[in-house]
Amino acid sequence: MENEELYMPDIISVTDDDGNEIEFELLERYETDDAVYVAITEYRDDAEEIVEGDFEVIILKVFEDENGDEYLEEIQDEMEYEQVSDILMAKVEEKYDVEYFEPEQ
Repeated sequence: MENEELYMPDIISVTDDDGNEIEFELLERYETDDAVYVAITEYRDDAEEIVEGDFEVIILKVFEDENGDEYLEEIQDEMEYEQVSDILMAKVEEKYDVEYFEPEQ
């Protein structure tokens, strides 16, 4: 028990278009020379929900407004999304020792 690391999730708060605040856990961040991307999932603090949950990983692009505040948006370009999502999901799988399966087309 003494060697066990205490897991402290990186929580980000996002306000949706309706003004509702939603908490997400930042799973991984990926930066290129031109952009920053994040893999997030809806935050749960209940241990049972975490174990039994099937959480969707959301890949978004980080933008900065004129005031320097960061905001998240969906990646519009399909090829950009595929490339970034492959990289981020590989990092998430390695970091959390999980496997995500692509849905069959």
